[in-house]
Amino acid sequence: MPFSSNRRNRPPSYDEFTDHPPNDLHLNEEQQHTNNPNLNIDTISPDFSTLVLHSTPPKKNCCTRPIASFFLLLVASALIATWQLFPAEEIAKTYIPKFDAPANPYTGPEAGSPGGEAFNASGGGGISFINDDILGDFDINLPGFNDDSTNNSSSVTVPSFMTCPDDGSICCNGSTDNCVLTVNQMMFTMVHNAMAAEENGFFAGYNQYRSLESALVAGHRGINLDVCECNGILQFCHNVCDLGERYPNEVFTNVLDFLEEYPSEVVVLLFEASSQGTVNWNTLYSEMEAVDGFAEKMYSHTVGEEWPTMEQLVRNDKRIIVFFFNGGYCENESCPAPFHRWFSYAAETQYASSSISDLSNVEYSCKVTRGPGSSEEERTTNADFFVVNNFVTPPDPDAAVETNSKEFLAERLSDCANYANRRPNFVYVDFWSQGVAAELVQYANGQMAAEVGARRS
Repeated sequence: MPFSSNRRNRPPSYDEFTDHPPNDLHLNEEQQHTNNPNLNIDTISPDFSTLVLHSTPPKKNCCTRPIASFFLLLVASALIATWQLFPAEEIAKTYIPKFDAPANPYTGPEAGSPGGEAFNASGGGGISFINDDILGDFDINLPGFNDDSTNNSSSVTVPSFMTCPDDGSICCNGSTDNCVLTVNQMMFTMVHNAMAAEENGFFAGYNQYRSLESALVAGHRGINLDVCECNGILQFCHNVCDLGERYPNEVFTNVLDFLEEYPSEVVVLLFEASSQGTVNWNTLYSEMEAVDGFAEKMYSHTVGEEWPTMEQLVRNDKRIIVFFFNGGYCENESCPAPFHRWFSYAAETQYASSSISDLSNVEYSCKVTRGPGSSEEERTTNADFFVVNNFVTPPDPDAAVETNSKEFLAERLSDCANYANRRPNFVYVDFWSQGVAAELVQYANGQMAAEVGARRS
């Protein structure tokens, strides 16, 4: 029961305890009972008029208001410092049990929202440009486009907008029209931190619900993976070992199975060296070579050369393009020929957006912060690819419903294209199974192919 401000109901002070001299008259055990655990009635005065209370005084409370305030401030500062300096997973991994990742063959259920009708590049509308260099005004118009950005229904079939004709004619990434485009004229969705999927047993800070294998079936052709060294073993993890992992042999085997099943498709793999351990890129390449037939499909490019057309890649069966960034090392400073340094080729927009409001701020989120050059203008001009980041940090599936929708993504790609005065080639997405990013990109590629065809005729 809390103390009352009424003097009659509060316990006597320590000074009151000592105002009365002790005597030899003691109360019996029943009389000594009191509800106050700090008091012990030992004696009464000779005339029974005054209780004499003997008790060891309660310890003085050391938690004064200034001390308590200082302690709370200290705790708050420590929490803020921890949040800023360490990933949340680093704290969680001690307390959250480890789960075994389920098997995820590429033929597993597709979680996407294909929507729309079969892709038709001649469907009208499209991307308009102000000059023959395909730079400048960029506008996406998707007539008849079914935007069901919250549909997470599963399907075992390839979406209709990625279906190649069955007459044996050449087809590239789900459309015959894409074959005329060079790699640096194509647009790809890039599945951000594709290994970190809830479906694969990642249980803290994951960026995707569904596996990268399902993303391939759903029409996404760019796969971004964080490479970690955990206890001397290379694996794909998200910043911290033991919070979920995918192993290279499994992933490369499944990617190869997909490419064998769909010989018209070209896949871009983008590897980022994690802060966990020291990544040896030659070791990762050895993992690729260990999967029979994988390394033979890898394309090697030289800086400054023209990029091949999609048709050339398909006909030559060089359908895996690999990039890497963020450190790591190559033995004897000699990287495998099919490994390309990402920022020697790509100019990338701001990646540290914490909200949809940040992404909507064109001057902030479309600013080119990384690429081949020391200034924003150099990075944008020198790069072969323009990369738009379209996700918030930390990962937010609710935000992805909006950022991956037709309206938001079309406007964002247009805004960043006009900001940088060049057409985007890659768009990073979280929670790819939310929204319509893959279909939007396919429409944009068809419209680009129509533009290129018109220029050649």
